Amino acid sequence: MNIFQSLMHYGSYALAFYALYVVAGSLAFGYYIWRRVYSGAPAKPVTVARNLRDGDSHLG
Repeated sequence: MNIFQSLMHYGSYALAFYALYVVAGSLAFGYYIWRRVYSGAPAKPVTVARNLRDGDSHLG
């Protein structure tokens, strides 16, 4: 019975540390993605030319 209690005791510690590992890894990955997306210069606006000549006559 003592072996079972020891396994449960250390298993609960292992589970707690694994949960901490998963949470810390998720936070680190989210921070990395956030830095990659928002740390760069703002995107330049792209002008879109409207060309509505005969090539679009099939739409209507």
